[in-house]
Amino acid sequence: MALRPTRWLLWLVFCLTLPLPYFVIESGRIPAVQLLLFSALTAPLIFTDPGLTTNVIGVLFTVQTLLYGALLYVAARVVAARLPPARRGAMLCGIAVALALLALTDVYVAPLSRGSGPTNWLGLWP
Repeated sequence: MALRPTRWLLWLVFCLTLPLPYFVIESGRIPAVQLLLFSALTAPLIFTDPGLTTNVIGVLFTVQTLLYGALLYVAARVVAARLPPARRGAMLCGIAVALALLALTDVYVAPLSRGSGPTNWLGLWP
């Protein structure tokens, strides 16, 4: 597998599965894709709602989303470059399966999930 598709697929897997800390009103650990969803939901309020609280929440979600997206891309770039070219596909599948199995355990903590305590990836989406 070529380096560029490996890098982007690895970045996608990281964004979908890695539990990342976030800090807004409450803190927790969610994947970057859910942080992107929260950012997309609050970004229009930055421009339409004149309230300070809404603007701060929208900006915090947006900044954290961009920051984590960039950091995960750098991590995917470093990991993909270190994978042996002949075994990139197999190693990518192994990493994806390992992170998917991790996502099925209770590693996420999100106030907007099905329960109040730690949850798995499926429990993040109410």
